[in-house]
Amino acid sequence: MVSASLTFINEQSLFRGASAALRTVIGDSLKHDKSKELAKRLIDFVHDAEQQLREGERLPKSTEILESSFGLYKQLERQHSQSGFTSLFACFPALLHPTMPESVTEAFGRVSSKDVTAWIAKHFSTTFTSRRQSAYAEHKAALKSATLQQATTERNLPSHPEATFRAVFLSLRESARRSHSD
Repeated sequence: MVSASLTFINEQSLFRGASAALRTVIGDSLKHDKSKELAKRLIDFVHDAEQQLREGERLPKSTEILESSFGLYKQLERQHSQSGFTSLFACFPALLHPTMPESVTEAFGRVSSKDVTAWIAKHFSTTFTSRRQSAYAEHKAALKSATLQQATTERNLPSHPEATFRAVFLSLRESARRSHSD
C-alpha cells in the first residue's frame, strides 16, 4: 500500500480526482485494519488537498520532482553563474510544465520583456559573483583614481586626465630633448 501510494504520488502529482485514482490504485485488497486506516487517512488527505486546486491544475506532492527540477535548473545556470540565483530562475516554472509552442506564443503576447525585466529587478538581488565583480571594478577605479591623483600631486600637474596626459607627454618630451642635447 505504501509503495503503491508513493509511486502514484511521485508519478501523478496532485490533481482534481487524484483521491479517486489513488483509491483505485490501492484497491480493496488490504487485509489489516491498520493498513485500511492508513489508506483511508491518506485518501482523505489527498481529497482535502485536491479541493484547493482548479480544474486542470497539478501540483507536485513529492520533493523528488522539485529536487529533479532544481537539478535541471542548476545545469542551465552553471553556464551563467558561479553561485546564487540569476535572472534565469524566471524560467524555472517551464521545467515543471510541458512547454508547447502555443503556450509560449500566448505567454509572449501577455508579458513583455520590459515586464519580465522589472519583475526580475524587483525579486532578485545581485548574485555573489556579480557583487564580487562590481566590488573589483569599484576597487580598480578607485585605485586608478588614487594613482592618478598621486601622480598629479607629486608633479604638480592638472587633475583632469586629458590635461594630465598632455602635461606628462610634454614633460617627457622636454626630458628627452635635454638628454639629447647633453
